[in-house]
Amino acid sequence: MFYAFLPPLGSIYIARASELDKNDVYKGFLLAFLFILLSRIGNSGERVVIEPDYGHFDYNSEDLELLARLIHGEARGEPYEGQVAVGAVVLNRVKSPGFPNTIREVIFQKNQFSAVSDGQFYLEPNETAYRAARDALSGRDPSLGALFFYNPKTAKTLYWLSTRETTVVIGNHVFAK
Repeated sequence: MFYAFLPPLGSIYIARASELDKNDVYKGFLLAFLFILLSRIGNSGERVVIEPDYGHFDYNSEDLELLARLIHGEARGEPYEGQVAVGAVVLNRVKSPGFPNTIREVIFQKNQFSAVSDGQFYLEPNETAYRAARDALSGRDPSLGALFFYNPKTAKTLYWLSTRETTVVIGNHVFAK
C-alpha cells in the first residue's frame, strides 16, 4: 500500500494512493522540489544570486573590439566579474529605450565613459578584456541589469550616481540602475 504526506492548506495528513488525484501528485512534486532547493541554499554557505537572463546578443567583430576597448579602459585591474559587468552595462544600455541602440553609439555617447574622454579607450585591450567582452555579449550580466557604474573614490558626479539604485558592488565599481 502506498502512502503520501500532503500539505493541504497548512496541515499534514496521510492519504492512500487510491485517494490521490493528479493535482495532489503535482503539489507533492512541487513541495519536494522546494524542500530540495531550500536545503541546498541553506547548506551551501554561499550567497545565491540569480542573474537576469538577457539572452545572447548578436554582434560582429567591430562590436567585440569596441566593447573590449571600453572594458580595458574602464576596468583593467578590476576583478574579472567586474570587467564582464562593465561590458554588460553597455549592452543593457543598448537594450534600454533611454540610450542609443548600438554598441558604438552607447560607447561614444558624449560624457558617458571616462575611458573615451581621457583616451584610455584607445589602448590595446588585453586578452582578458576580449574574454570579458565575449562573456557579456553571450548574455552574462554580473551587473544584475545595471545601466551605470562608478568608482566612488574617483567619480566626478558622485552625488547624482549615488542616488541610483545599487544592484551590486564588484571590486572598486558600484553598479546601479
